[in-house]
Amino acid sequence: MRIVEHSELNNYKVLPFDLFTENKAKILEAGEVLTPGKLIMLKNYVKIYAEDFHKEEDVKNSSDGEPKSKTQRLLNFSYETLEADDFDTVVNRDSCLKTETQVKIKYFYKRIFDLFLQEFYDDAILKMQSLVNILRNEIFKQMYKTGHGSRVRFMGEYELCHPLNVAVISGLIARKLEYTPRNVDELILAALLHDIGKLKINLPDNSALITTNEDEIKEHTILGYKMIKEIFGLSETIAKVALEHHENNDGSGYPQGLSNDFISEYSQIVNVANYYDNLACNRTHVLIVNNREAMREMLEVGTGRFSAKILYTFIHMFNYDDIREFNDMMV
Repeated sequence: MRIVEHSELNNYKVLPFDLFTENKAKILEAGEVLTPGKLIMLKNYVKIYAEDFHKEEDVKNSSDGEPKSKTQRLLNFSYETLEADDFDTVVNRDSCLKTETQVKIKYFYKRIFDLFLQEFYDDAILKMQSLVNILRNEIFKQMYKTGHGSRVRFMGEYELCHPLNVAVISGLIARKLEYTPRNVDELILAALLHDIGKLKINLPDNSALITTNEDEIKEHTILGYKMIKEIFGLSETIAKVALEHHENNDGSGYPQGLSNDFISEYSQIVNVANYYDNLACNRTHVLIVNNREAMREMLEVGTGRFSAKILYTFIHMFNYDDIREFNDMMV
């Protein structure tokens, strides 16, 4: 073990090692998010010791009877092996998906997100591609039949639900536009990664609203593009979605102020799905309580922001009489 300075801890969003007191009592575990409150709490300790996350440590009860390190436990998981009972989360009681399926998908996404946080990028992308297959094979056939936008949404933790919702809505729009299966899958992956650049930005814990006028927030589009192209090694088509999903039809968006056909169609689709879910999650300055109000706001924003083709494809997918309040659907 080694002594850790408080100044070093300020450099981490997620703790990469276990922290202990001088008497070897554990304070925090590797993988925990270092919130401002936790950093303040740690300053109460004169000396803090670290045990590196990547150090091989024996653990009991491994599935094959062999000891496994924390790194191995972080990497070795699949959708099939996850147990819904192991993850406590909010679900949509009116969803067209079974409760267990909702929980497992959110749990699977959380585990993938943990890989991104720990910079296991290759493993994270492989599992993200598995998630694309799960969304297509287990969900899309059921979701495509419903006329209620409220019933296709994951509800609860924004950081888990928003990427999933944007991916699902984007995929549904693509299917409605008769994209090939390969292109639908490519768009779903791009939508899952559309906000990945935010990993490189220090956002305050209480940032409830989308702050489109702050330079540090706008930068997530460029950071995401570079991560997808240069680190993940994915295509320009996918990377452009991270770059352009805040570009608007009338040129009022960011980061480049593109307009109309200069914005890729994938990005135009994700723009619609992203704005819709942010409305439904109350992450904008417009208060929305149900799906009909969200659709009405989308129409009011209209073709100044969105491609007419994409906007009206989205609107025609769902029943305008969907008035069940989102808060009443969460359990």
